[in-house]
Amino acid sequence: MKASARDADARVSKPDPSIRAYLIYGPDRGLTHERAQTLVAAVLEDPNDPFALTQLTEEDLKSDPAGLADAMAAMSLTGSKRLVRVRLNGETGSGPIVELIKALEDGSLAAEAVLLVESGDLTPRGKLRKTFEPAKRAISIACYADNAHSLESLCEDMLKVEDLTLSRDARDLWMPRLEGDRALARGEIEKLILYKGLRTQRAEGEDDVTREDIEAIAADQGEAQLDAVLAPALLGLMEKADSAYHRSITAGGSAVGILRALQRRLDQLGAVHAAGGNDGAMARSGAPRFGPQADAFKRQLSLWRGRRLDHARQLAFDAERAVKRSGAPAEALVGDLLIRLARGAAQMGR
Repeated sequence: MKASARDADARVSKPDPSIRAYLIYGPDRGLTHERAQTLVAAVLEDPNDPFALTQLTEEDLKSDPAGLADAMAAMSLTGSKRLVRVRLNGETGSGPIVELIKALEDGSLAAEAVLLVESGDLTPRGKLRKTFEPAKRAISIACYADNAHSLESLCEDMLKVEDLTLSRDARDLWMPRLEGDRALARGEIEKLILYKGLRTQRAEGEDDVTREDIEAIAADQGEAQLDAVLAPALLGLMEKADSAYHRSITAGGSAVGILRALQRRLDQLGAVHAAGGNDGAMARSGAPRFGPQADAFKRQLSLWRGRRLDHARQLAFDAERAVKRSGAPAEALVGDLLIRLARGAAQMGR
């Protein structure tokens, strides 16, 4: 079946027990990742339990096509629910998934786990959507860029937790800057909350977010500033990556925002590879097409591919999990990740 835009969030936050497979896809990779994380948390008692969560990549499906069905049929060692999460760049490597959905539908596979397939944008004529959308035990959930209304709701919900309210002129200035990617928008909202202070930290009468507050934290060149951190890390320039990261943090940048920007960049590199790796694929992914930024992106593309790219994605995922679980500051964890990637890129470039 196919979830409507209105029902999408409810489908992942309160999953239907009769649905055994989810396809979460779309051009907004931040929203795709957020909904996937919500589903994992809703299905599993402990999303960090390695016995409950199995993670696979398209490389895993290519090297062991039967591994997906085995993972889906495996019994839980603790009796708790299980989930198998597969991350794809597109249609590549999806053959075992298509076969598994067919087996779920005809009853030839008794799945012990829930399947979550996370991908970038997919065409209606692609085999994944053509398999999931007519199925009765599977569902597809599209993730497109937030509109003004959904962005306002997201912003209000996050600010409300800290008893903050957004004035009309601040709203009018800020909302257009948040459009395009849910993860980036969430990171900017978190940065605003930290700037204003948590409700236990603020003085009386400082609960209103004004236009002046937005202007103080807004960065018109936000993506360029993020790229100044990401590019040297992914090109193996360790000293430059380290200094750029510390400059960004010192200037009020968000470590979590940088981590999510890194995840988007790795997803973007994967999408370009999956689409052929040429200039047309770069243009469709939103990558820079001309000038020094385009040259830097092409160098990143040559360094990060296949298992190396999959490993980088896993490291970024592990860092995000560590930020949420441990007491260590996000700044230190993300900084260590960037240096680790830069060291790896430097070795690959020799």
